[in-house]
Amino acid sequence: MRYFIYLSYFGKAYSGWQVQKNGPSVQQVVERAMGKLLSTNIAISGSSRTDKGVHALQQVAHFDHIPPIDLADLTYRLNRVLPSDISITTIRPVVADAHARFDACYRRYAYTIVTQKDPFYRDRSVWLRRMPPLGLLNQLADLFCLESDFEFFSKKTDGVKTFVCHIEEVCWLQMDDKIIFQIQANRFLRGMVRTIVGTILKVATGKMDIATLKQLIRQKPRLRPTLALMPAEGLTLVEVGYPERLFIQTNGL
Repeated sequence: MRYFIYLSYFGKAYSGWQVQKNGPSVQQVVERAMGKLLSTNIAISGSSRTDKGVHALQQVAHFDHIPPIDLADLTYRLNRVLPSDISITTIRPVVADAHARFDACYRRYAYTIVTQKDPFYRDRSVWLRRMPPLGLLNQLADLFCLESDFEFFSKKTDGVKTFVCHIEEVCWLQMDDKIIFQIQANRFLRGMVRTIVGTILKVATGKMDIATLKQLIRQKPRLRPTLALMPAEGLTLVEVGYPERLFIQTNGL
């Protein structure tokens, strides 16, 4: 049986979602806990690879297990043994070929900026003393709402077959002293959201002209200007969406 496991985590202590050599990862910690409770090696495959220090309100991964599982009991026991910065919200059975990464319809991220120093947001936001007008930020954000090649807005990664992404929604919102950038797309490239945020701020503060930004988005100019990669702690994976046909309905679901 294949299952989707939904989890959230505070990314400060981890080198990212994916297992790697240079430090602990969320995937590694969850796999170890599941293996201990299920008495077998468990491999989980995530929907998105979040970088070091990035958080998730909703990450999704899939795993396979042959014997029947009491999903509510496993969720409870996992939350008992996992560290306080990782939480399992639910586990759902899915069809045999469901894939957490490739079957995702969309992913939604948020980037949080505070305009007043806030000790309660120090590890989940970035503090900037001044912000450009919200109207201007949204005017620039609208330029990104399209399907295009976003190679210039990503970290160079070997093995990427295509840099084309379809950004469906993008906007800036103000909540008290917090400015939140929200973006939804079918897929994202490594560092893409943080680079888009940094680039919008660069144009909005007059450090890059809007014509150059339009070229980067649509025409891929030969000369690539230096783009800012915003700090990781402001970024959160908010939601991953899937078609309902993937899920197997059981009692209580």
